[in-house]
Amino acid sequence: MAVELYNATGSPPCTFVRVVAKKVGVELTLHDLNLMAKEQLNPEFVKLNPQHTVPTLNDNGFVLWESRAIGMYLVEKYAPECSLYPKDVQKRATVNRMLFFESGTMLPAQMAYFRPKWFKGQEPTADLKEAYDKALATTVTLLGDKKFLCGDHVTLPDIGLALHSGSSDWGLRVRGPGQVPPAQGVLPAFQEGLPRIRRGGFRSPTAHPGHGGAG
Repeated sequence: MAVELYNATGSPPCTFVRVVAKKVGVELTLHDLNLMAKEQLNPEFVKLNPQHTVPTLNDNGFVLWESRAIGMYLVEKYAPECSLYPKDVQKRATVNRMLFFESGTMLPAQMAYFRPKWFKGQEPTADLKEAYDKALATTVTLLGDKKFLCGDHVTLPDIGLALHSGSSDWGLRVRGPGQVPPAQGVLPAFQEGLPRIRRGGFRSPTAHPGHGGAG
């Protein structure tokens, strides 16, 4: 039985799972949900995932949501030797730290910056721009002179940051109404670091930075 993924087209977290699955050789059966039509609130799906978020994975009865948890699971179960999520304790701890930075710092700053424009047609405030610039600058510092975020090999955070930060010109082109340019204070060093992440990340022209119901 194929591994099933409840998915939303254009959702960076869902794309993250699909990219990881492809890299570790897992074939996914996709069940696309229309979040705008509230299909994630269907009783059958809520029973499967009480948080009714996508992506949600069903691996022969084992149900898991939260995209980064799914990514870790796929590597550990289907490609335990894969460098996307290294087995070495210290290397894995570094990957975990970068994943937590991505989801706990970079993503909230990015979402707060873009959502006013996408959903209300309003420009982000100066405070939101400052917070986003700070997150971008921190990312530059963390990347440093390394080949990739955690060293010489592509790891899960490279894929995650490439996708989630697409609208900040981190490696994605966002096409659609209300496109917003990056925060005004984006450092040249941030843009100079893009090729390193692009080599290991993923581009999706349909990715939307403010996709609701996804995590």
